Amino acid sequence: MRPLPAATPLRTTPWRHQSEAVAYIRQLQRRGKRGGMIAAVMGTGKSAMTVYLCAEEGFQRILILCPLRVVQVWRPQFQLHSTVPFMVVALDDSFASVRKKRDEAERQIQLAKARGVPAVVVINYDSAWRTPFAEWALKQKWDLVVADEIHRCKAPGGKASRFLARLAKVARFRLGLSGTPMPHSPLDVYGYFRFIDSTIFGWSFNKFRQRYAVMGGFQNRQITGYEHLDELNQKFYSVTYACGKDVLDLPAEMHVTHACQLGPEARRVYRSLERDLMAEVRSGEITAANAMVKLLRLQQITGGTIRTDDGAEVQIDSAKATLLREVLEDLAADEPVVVFCRFHRDLDAAHRVADETGRRSLELSGRADDLKRWHAGEAPVLAVQIESGGTGVDLTRARYAIYYSLGFSLGSYEQSLARIHRPGQTRPVEYIHLVAEGTVDEKVMAALARRADVVNAVLQQMKGQE
Repeated sequence: MRPLPAATPLRTTPWRHQSEAVAYIRQLQRRGKRGGMIAAVMGTGKSAMTVYLCAEEGFQRILILCPLRVVQVWRPQFQLHSTVPFMVVALDDSFASVRKKRDEAERQIQLAKARGVPAVVVINYDSAWRTPFAEWALKQKWDLVVADEIHRCKAPGGKASRFLARLAKVARFRLGLSGTPMPHSPLDVYGYFRFIDSTIFGWSFNKFRQRYAVMGGFQNRQITGYEHLDELNQKFYSVTYACGKDVLDLPAEMHVTHACQLGPEARRVYRSLERDLMAEVRSGEITAANAMVKLLRLQQITGGTIRTDDGAEVQIDSAKATLLREVLEDLAADEPVVVFCRFHRDLDAAHRVADETGRRSLELSGRADDLKRWHAGEAPVLAVQIESGGTGVDLTRARYAIYYSLGFSLGSYEQSLARIHRPGQTRPVEYIHLVAEGTVDEKVMAALARRADVVNAVLQQMKGQE
């Protein structure tokens, strides 16, 4: 992006799609709309679009809610893209409590007002809805409230989603940002639009579901399909600017799958647990919620681990670890590689295999954050817990991403893909999926490929499996 003349509030030149997005949202405001959505894939610059909008509209008091890892990303975005002296307070976990975050936000807003400059408060979702920040935020008059990665608030009954709905009432304009606006189903959009513009889908989730979902299954409580989707899409896009990867000039990407077979002991344990789960599914004794634990146990077994009744984790197989070693050995020893895993024991396996192949490895997870060291070149292999590496992370140092195990969230999976294949990537990207044949691994991959709700899709497959 080239510098702009000093007269403009922008420091960088927006890409064409960014200018279009900002113009679209500004037009919504001119038409009297209270909110809008930017549904743009990762790497298209949603944060830059937001900064451009704030600078051009002259917003003075802005609140941005986002995942914790993204909180510190916003300050440099305002500095990079705007000449306006925004006072940005990033309330991350360096503050010891939610009360201290509230106090700092209040102090910075007062200071910004005294200096005559606009204020931006950035806070993570899990802190925003808590006392005393929530009560303070609901008493402010915000020119703009931004819900970044708004798909995190898709559950209508979730505390963050319900707080967003309350917050909408004290915002002059609301903006939702997401690269995966429907990560599981069309019903995901209700929670967003209750915040963005409640007039579009109303305030009753039950009425919304009755209109767009087909119910069936056990006690008629399971969603078996959808209807009136043309109407839903028309309403969704009535206040949404959308753009895909086609606006980016990116290198090619490809997906490959490498399969292994579990050993005799792991197969025996897996089949026993699978038969019990299938029997419960077919009898209607189990729902998606309480099936999750058993599906997780099945998935752990494919990685070679089983949890005993006393809670201990025991290694019973090495087939997938062996497969990972074979894949790594086919790559140059200094080739940067990201290995995505779901469980800590899978992360441990990735480190062990990297060591066996003579490679150093680092980690990005809930227990370690070695991302800067990996970017600095201290090790070629980065073992990433998929939920930790899915948001606000640039992994373009690597062109190879190996999926040792997958989560059940389509949104997290698609975000992880986009951390490798995004602006800054100069080489063709290869995603390598490791699966144990005839197991839940294959079912999860199939559900993700269909963009289906993973847990329900896997249970439906099991119900029909002979």
